[in-house]
Amino acid sequence: MSHYFNIHRFLKLLKLELFRSFRGIFIAFEITFGMLFFVGLLMSIIVEDSMVFFEHTRGYAFTLIIGGFVLSSLAFNDLSHSLKSSNYLTLPTSTFEKFLSMWLLTSVGWIVFFSFTYYLYTVFVANPIGTMIDANMRFEDFDPLSDFALSVMQYYFVLQGLFLVGASHFNGYVFPKTIFTVILVAIVAGTTFYFIMGDLMQDDQECLSDNNPYVDKPIYKIWLLAQWAFWWLLAPFCWVVTYLGLKDREV
Repeated sequence: MSHYFNIHRFLKLLKLELFRSFRGIFIAFEITFGMLFFVGLLMSIIVEDSMVFFEHTRGYAFTLIIGGFVLSSLAFNDLSHSLKSSNYLTLPTSTFEKFLSMWLLTSVGWIVFFSFTYYLYTVFVANPIGTMIDANMRFEDFDPLSDFALSVMQYYFVLQGLFLVGASHFNGYVFPKTIFTVILVAIVAGTTFYFIMGDLMQDDQECLSDNNPYVDKPIYKIWLLAQWAFWWLLAPFCWVVTYLGLKDREV
């Protein structure tokens, strides 16, 4: 088992990755919170005169997801450079340890660190300064344990695996390449689904929450299956493909 995972070796790799990524993460945080303050906060106060209540949920959702996707795209950045790629792949660690370290940093690590930092930003920076600028506006503290925030975390946790796949398979420009691939696959899948199931979806009945006309039809069961696959299969599938991509690079 030590050939695949050794806790001491893994912790050293995790420390190395944190040290190497610190500068990039710091710059990303400067840009992210700078935009949140100047564009998200100040511009909203100045432009929207009728606003009487300011909440930070939309800013949190956008920056957590987009920032995390960009970070995940940079997870295996050394693989895009021949010299750095050779050094990275020959590190005295297993492929599983390389994958696990980046997965922890870009998924759970990013969610916890960003959410805590965002909370501190709203309590000690955004809200006090916003109150000084407009005393008539009420500013809500961000709650990282609210239903909305937890829902955003869940969506990010599932979807960020797509960008780990891109990071382990694409050379350079990982983020735009991954976005393009995801959109292309979604268009093909959506078109195929429509042509196969279109006739079943053509119904003039109004779809109410307590009287859904599709409940007893195959389309509804397919929709439930798609939801189940999204929440329980997509992320593990992406992790396996990412691991296999790293394994293939080492051959």
